[in-house]
Amino acid sequence: MSEVSSETLAKIEQDIKSGDLGKARDRLHGLISTYPNELWLRKMLGDIYDQLQYPAMAGRYWYLESEKTTEMAEACRQFERTFGNNTHHIVRALKFKGDRDVIEHLPIHLETKVTGRVKGQLLEDVEKETLKDKLLGVGCLLFIVILLGIMLVGLYTVGQWIF
Repeated sequence: MSEVSSETLAKIEQDIKSGDLGKARDRLHGLISTYPNELWLRKMLGDIYDQLQYPAMAGRYWYLESEKTTEMAEACRQFERTFGNNTHHIVRALKFKGDRDVIEHLPIHLETKVTGRVKGQLLEDVEKETLKDKLLGVGCLLFIVILLGIMLVGLYTVGQWIF
């Protein structure tokens, strides 16, 4: 439980105790988007979806859990079936935006052939995102250099007219 605010976690626990699972669910969605590498947040959200009796959604958030119970594994299989066992659609539905290392070192027990392909596809997608980020940075830098070059040529030309 590294960076996540203990205050926010206390609010989530209070929401769960008071039976306001919808509010707890919404808070956890926000935390997952802020802290994508904290997989234990996904497990908490999966537990809430399980309490709300949405097993496929619970499976979606339990999918990256390394040690699954029988109930969790069945929910994950149901999640896979929801997407027709299509690896691409499953990866998109997982919405994992964290670091490659988190997935690479995740000891996902390969219950099905789909799970192994999903882990491979997640690694590829994270790699593509990293490459996109680098290309975007290079593109922005190149744009700034060209803009500065045009500005310098313009200043030189105006200076020639005046003097």
